[in-house]
Amino acid sequence: MMLKTRTPLLIALSSLLLTACAGAPVEQKNKTAINNANTSTQSAKTGWQLENSPLSANREQFVKQVSQRYGIPETYVQNLLNNAQYNERVARLIMPQGPKGRIKRVWPSYRARFVEPVRLQQGTEFWEANRSALARAESQYGVPAAVIASIIGVETVYGRYMGSFRMLDALYTLGFNHPDASRPEKSQMFRNQLAALINLDYQGKLNALHEEGSFAGATGLPQFMPISILHYAIDGDKNGKIDLRNSTEDAIMSVANFLVKHGWQKNTPIFAPVRLPANPAALVDGGLEPYLSWEQLQSSGATLSNNSNNSNWKSGKQLGVINLPDEIRGQTEYRTATPNFFAITKYNRSYFYATAVADLAQALAQKQRSNGYNVIFP
Repeated sequence: MMLKTRTPLLIALSSLLLTACAGAPVEQKNKTAINNANTSTQSAKTGWQLENSPLSANREQFVKQVSQRYGIPETYVQNLLNNAQYNERVARLIMPQGPKGRIKRVWPSYRARFVEPVRLQQGTEFWEANRSALARAESQYGVPAAVIASIIGVETVYGRYMGSFRMLDALYTLGFNHPDASRPEKSQMFRNQLAALINLDYQGKLNALHEEGSFAGATGLPQFMPISILHYAIDGDKNGKIDLRNSTEDAIMSVANFLVKHGWQKNTPIFAPVRLPANPAALVDGGLEPYLSWEQLQSSGATLSNNSNNSNWKSGKQLGVINLPDEIRGQTEYRTATPNFFAITKYNRSYFYATAVADLAQALAQKQRSNGYNVIFP
């Protein structure tokens, strides 16, 4: 689930979302007493449903709501908020603007930022150094090693750009002082992430006073946001803690788990081998879920582009046509996406992002094949 660090190599995508170092508690916890006291005010909501519920922009109310949501003493929540600082650079970076407003979308340029020699070389080295963990994740979750390696490469160039912003400050800034006042749902989303960060700190899973990440509050090799850490992070190296910054095994297993929990299907390609009709624009709905059946595509004039034996994608409404525009040249590339493509969009809500992950994964898998390894092509 994830926002990026702004570097020359990583493009910042402010329309996310998407996802621990041990932290010492600062006061004695009495979770049972707090939970019992708040039973009457807690709703029946759990998990993501609970964590997407509104939290007040009023600090006093926010403290009470976070205390009730997670069973944390109000003084504990207040202490962390008192240590949070507004970061002007975070507010500036979250609003990338071109000289005349919205930046034009140019798919070829975006792709070239990620499917490029540095990531191919370092991705190959990462694969070699973590071959066993990648194979184990592939076997356990059904997510090809190439896809896991690609996401970590796209997110942080294999740990080289994990961000240097204190997560507490970034999430506080965007939760309570988001520069886009016209989109209150954005600040609401970041307040939910801030609440999850406070909970992670309270549980001793992450130190909110020290943990660093991107300007949007994502951390570690896979750039997980706090809610994703709560729900999808895995102790891959079995050492009793989750550390997405320093443990490649934790990061690898967590990425695979995230994708499976968001609909990844084993033995299914990311893109279906389909030749679309001459004018496929009307088939694009712009959503993040598959909505077409193979029969519907065929009735629109689509045909198979090869004789692939993999036909898992043909049953049910498991397809969607995506558009990849080049707004400078007035051109658009179209592809037929399967549920696995849409699972990647849950990591970052962008067709560009998910397609770049898919293309880098293909390139990494091809490199492994050329080096003599029999790997799965995504």
